[in-house]
Amino acid sequence: MFIRTFPNQSLANGLETAFGPWLGRLIGVWMIIFFFVFSAMLLRELTVFVEVTSLPKTPAYLISATILVPIAYGVFQGVEVVGRLAEFLTPVALMIGVILVVLSFQNADFSQIQPVLAHGWTPVLRASVLPATSFAFELIGVLQFVKSIKGGKTLGRDLLYVGASLTVFGVLVEMLIISVLGPSITYLSLPVAEVIRGIRIGEFIQRFDTIYVMGVIATMVLKISVFLYAMSSAMQDTFRLSTFRNVVWPNGIAIWTASILFFHNSPDLHEFMVYVTPAYFSFTLVLMPIFAVLTFRLKKVFGSQ
Repeated sequence: MFIRTFPNQSLANGLETAFGPWLGRLIGVWMIIFFFVFSAMLLRELTVFVEVTSLPKTPAYLISATILVPIAYGVFQGVEVVGRLAEFLTPVALMIGVILVVLSFQNADFSQIQPVLAHGWTPVLRASVLPATSFAFELIGVLQFVKSIKGGKTLGRDLLYVGASLTVFGVLVEMLIISVLGPSITYLSLPVAEVIRGIRIGEFIQRFDTIYVMGVIATMVLKISVFLYAMSSAMQDTFRLSTFRNVVWPNGIAIWTASILFFHNSPDLHEFMVYVTPAYFSFTLVLMPIFAVLTFRLKKVFGSQ
């Protein structure tokens, strides 16, 4: 709907078209702040993951800096580099993911999923409304890439397919995790890693969790790259910059600093993700684009009378 209403316009451009130059740019600044905060949260999340799984004695600021430097360099080279990275990593990640899922079936006990719907759909639906559900809205942030994508008119349909595929795959993985770990899943911080750690092929092929850690790091690096570019691109559109490259490195440094200052430790990060992101994501990524579309269409209706 947003793409049809604002053809060949990025998210920041569409907001300015809908709300006018002053209010539109002000809302564009809100979007820039969102990309900034979200990127800092992602960087801190990846830093915590690396700390827990690989480098427990390394200072967090060194880990995050080491992660961010190649990200900023790749984004500085342009969206084509980020796209090529995604084009390379996506099929590899899918292939490895499918292989690990298949291998994990050796430890599955599907009786642990039962009873199914013992108390009806109500408990299931209540349990499905999680703060993490709001992270599905981050796909809407891709609207900032409309001008950079050839054939952007099909972007909405493509996002629908991607979202549906990820949902189905996520449900299957969750069922597999429950069938392997059972009730102990409640007490584990990284249940997927525990499932993969239990894979054995003969007596000599094991510790597939190393591959899992590498895959998570690679995909998270790609994700941070996407939102760093979105932030820089939104600044270019909002402030009429000649190129987004002028702000990539300053944005990267700001994100690195914010990841340490905003989220001092894992509890701070968890509290933000649980209590802040549902409303923050819903308002910024869902309501604001909808308001922009409605405002623009109402202006056209009343302007033509």
